[in-house]
Amino acid sequence: MKIILIAAVSKNGFIGKNNQLMWHLPNDLKRFKYLTVGKTVLMGRKTFESLGKRLPKRRNIILTKKKRKLLYLKKNISIVSSIKEIEKIYKKIFVIGGEKTYEYTIEKAQTIELTLVHKKFYGDAKFPKIDQKKWKKIYELFCEKDNNHLFDYSFIRFERKK
Repeated sequence: MKIILIAAVSKNGFIGKNNQLMWHLPNDLKRFKYLTVGKTVLMGRKTFESLGKRLPKRRNIILTKKKRKLLYLKKNISIVSSIKEIEKIYKKIFVIGGEKTYEYTIEKAQTIELTLVHKKFYGDAKFPKIDQKKWKKIYELFCEKDNNHLFDYSFIRFERKK
């Protein structure tokens, strides 16, 4: 199974505060949609609750130990308590958050699709450190702030070193 982590991260490593993003970058949201539509996305319970609904045109899987809290869910959402429950079913998944889910899956991942926001933010959720001994930067595209984007940002792809 191929695991791809996809995240937007501040210069100092934060990904969120109070279960919310701390910036609005329309091009990041477009890239996220482009990469994940038609694919399988894996998220933690808190990330799902912050979204408020399933992501359309994607197979949604929620990773949680607290399945009882999700009994209200409708069809088209799978709930699992470990990666082992899904690794034989899916060939490729995108991990979309949050902090604990990224920590749980980073050692199993082959690719990281990162949007780096070139500003320090302070929140309560961080992305795991990317160990340069294990990861190689394959691609980087720097984008300057503009009328629709208040901060400079870069799209970066990392691949696990062999």
